[in-house]
Amino acid sequence: MKKIKVLFFLFVLSNLALARLVAQDISPSEIYTPKQLEMIESQRVLVKQNRDAFRNSLSENQKNLLKDNSLSTKERQQALMKTLTANQKEVLKGNRESLRKLKDDFVKSLTDKQKTTLKQRKQNIKNRREKMKDYQSGLDARRDNLKQKKQNLRERTKKN
Repeated sequence: MKKIKVLFFLFVLSNLALARLVAQDISPSEIYTPKQLEMIESQRVLVKQNRDAFRNSLSENQKNLLKDNSLSTKERQQALMKTLTANQKEVLKGNRESLRKLKDDFVKSLTDKQKTTLKQRKQNIKNRREKMKDYQSGLDARRDNLKQKKQNLRERTKKN
């Protein structure tokens, strides 16, 4: 009788562990309504159009500045901002404002359940990233340990 109970207990535990492994995040198409998915797609399209319009307004000098790999990304951006014309600055400002309006409209369309689901999803992603960092740092420590052991071995063999 005890064997049956132990086996049953192990069976239940293994099923729970397997269910946790198989369980995955909810896909965005299951979180959002079709209208919200449409809003997200329109935001993506708008961002691409705005980006293309801005790129097309750049002069050759400005384009070369963006391609200059001797500067960091931040430095390139700052140098480009200094060379922008008033019209280009207005285009950027309009792009930011239209995108902000779309984002606000989208946030207003979310239900409380969607908001909590998205917060939980964001937290899960953050936790996974932290675990990956911990795992990576563990690998680095092991790698450093191995290097130290090899160095110690070399020193001992040289002495003999």
